[in-house]
Amino acid sequence: MGRGSRYAPTIDGMAELTQEEFERIYGRVAPLTLTQVRDLFDGADFRWWICGGCSLELDEQPRREHSDVEVGVVRAELPKVRKWLAGYHLWDIHAGTLTYMSSEFELPDDHEQLWVRRDAYSPWLMDLMLTPVEGDTWFYKRDRRLSRPYAEAITTGSGGIPQQKPEIGLLFKARRREPRDEDDFAAVVPRLSDVDRHWLRDAIELTEPPGNPWLERLQP
Repeated sequence: MGRGSRYAPTIDGMAELTQEEFERIYGRVAPLTLTQVRDLFDGADFRWWICGGCSLELDEQPRREHSDVEVGVVRAELPKVRKWLAGYHLWDIHAGTLTYMSSEFELPDDHEQLWVRRDAYSPWLMDLMLTPVEGDTWFYKRDRRLSRPYAEAITTGSGGIPQQKPEIGLLFKARRREPRDEDDFAAVVPRLSDVDRHWLRDAIELTEPPGNPWLERLQP
């Protein structure tokens, strides 16, 4: 639900809309702050963490505005998530289709993103990103050949808020490399440890087509 452009369902698939067009059709967007996300999930019996662009903010003061907030949850723990958010409306967004998740709705195995709001009169609050985690092992959802101990994939940020490690956030951005992705790369890579920088380079080599321009920039 990002500002500037947004993918939204159409008959022919996913078409880009401006933020104004998106909100006119699907409703307002007013993302929760990270502190509000923490308070919402305080005491939850499932794992959650901040991912997406917000996970690439390494200082207390954000480098740029974020028009949405993405929250990772373990795919296998979705029943617990739905129970915790029983007072909210969850919507399944997949391949150009936006579907309300009633209590009887069973999410197909290949669907991986949900939008959340209180009801039709309320703004969209956050995206839930369903992530494959088995036991204590995190798997890259685009390519399960890539895995990592959960404790090495998720860290604790300021305010005790769990968040995805920044090198993982950059891996997700390596495919499209839009201007804001390039900005994130330039700001974050110099602050990665040698180990995490090497992990990112290996991960891009494993999961992306040959010739990704970020590989050369990740050379020691």
